[in-house]
Amino acid sequence: MNNDRSKALTQQVTDAVLAVPGVACLRPGLRTLLHTAASRQPDAVDRRDPGTAVRITFDARGRVSALRIDVVVRAQHQAAHTAGTVRAAAAEAAATTPGAVRVTVTGIV
Repeated sequence: MNNDRSKALTQQVTDAVLAVPGVACLRPGLRTLLHTAASRQPDAVDRRDPGTAVRITFDARGRVSALRIDVVVRAQHQAAHTAGTVRAAAAEAAATTPGAVRVTVTGIV
């Protein structure tokens, strides 16, 4: 997948998610950090940022097949409702179905 397209799409999704009321910030959870660290290959030319909270997977045709987002929700907002709104906003920004989006609440502040 074109790295420039991937970066641009990641930025679009990030902007859409941060505009959702109740989202404090994007922050990967411990599971994501550990998984990314374990899967890194030292010789890899195109390394992913280990701290990324927006992860996009493309299919063979270049379409978004999976989108994973880690968010921190503000305490005065209901986490489940906010996660649902994030899911819809991210799906729209990435031009994919909401079923391809997985949102994980990694913290509440």
